[in-house]
Amino acid sequence: MKYFSVVLLFGSLSISNVKAQKAGCPDPAALNYDSSVTVNNGSCNYKNISLSPKHKFALNPILSETSGLILWNNKIWTHNDSGGDPFLYAMQPTSNAIVKTVKITNATNQDWEDIAQDSKYIYIGDFGNNGRSNRTDLKVYKVKKADILAGNSVTASVINFSYNDQTEVVAGQTRFDNFDCEAMIAYGDSLYLFSKNWGDYKTRLYKLPKKPGTYKAINIGELNVHGLITGATVTADKKTIALSGYNTLINPFVYLLYGFKGTDFFGGNKRKVLLSENFTQMEGICAAGSTSFYVSNEKFAHSLVTTPAKIREINLDSLLNPYYAAKANPAFKTHKPVAAKP
Repeated sequence: MKYFSVVLLFGSLSISNVKAQKAGCPDPAALNYDSSVTVNNGSCNYKNISLSPKHKFALNPILSETSGLILWNNKIWTHNDSGGDPFLYAMQPTSNAIVKTVKITNATNQDWEDIAQDSKYIYIGDFGNNGRSNRTDLKVYKVKKADILAGNSVTASVINFSYNDQTEVVAGQTRFDNFDCEAMIAYGDSLYLFSKNWGDYKTRLYKLPKKPGTYKAINIGELNVHGLITGATVTADKKTIALSGYNTLINPFVYLLYGFKGTDFFGGNKRKVLLSENFTQMEGICAAGSTSFYVSNEKFAHSLVTTPAKIREINLDSLLNPYYAAKANPAFKTHKPVAAKP
């Protein structure tokens, strides 16, 4: 009889815990915000908005095809994309003057598309495919930060990879394929790649080890971003991931991922923010703070318009702070069960 009573007691506690939690949208900035929600299920919907980035400076002409960005050692680091020299370039955040150039001695720049970092290393993604799926030499160069600080030339270790869901590589494949990639972050013990899908305008998320070797990048998720993803960054506090991109009319946007649990980056809040910069092929993005970002675009030349390569800054305090302020409230206990009273 005692055993039966204990079972009933634990059963009622378990049911109470389940009932105490409420899944939904806990972001005060969302249209469907619910202050009683305790579990973020990624269902937040947002009003469409367009922001005007703050102009920082035009890039040095040598960086007309700038691609990836990181902020490290109080400098903005970037590189050019396909066919450029295998160099990293450093600038002060307030000027386009190049203050340091570092050559990766054992690398070629077939199509460098993004750059990422952790506490000890910089990772350079040579995985661009120009909308085709015919490359068999996809790689990431891994460089020690200490070596970069010590001189103007460094040797990289190499992470070679292919996609686990790409069943064949077709020579001469035309554009509008879904195995291009221009975006990468370092997070925990792995690299995460966001694909640039010319065929369906979605992005797939791939996981790749940080250690040198040859691997299959594992597809762990997909998100319909309605555009082409060109860069990625994560804030230092690991709370927010921001993707840069543009649509088929060359209108740029930033896609925010936040409020996620662990590495389920697509499981939390997902918000697309349009930028009021028409005919801007935005290529790079890096975190300048917990809610602000630097973005770069390569030179865009057309018979009707020419957009020079620039660095701009975007402040997203008003979009991100309401969620984090709510999360700091003791009443908001995301992913934590509320203890039942005996």
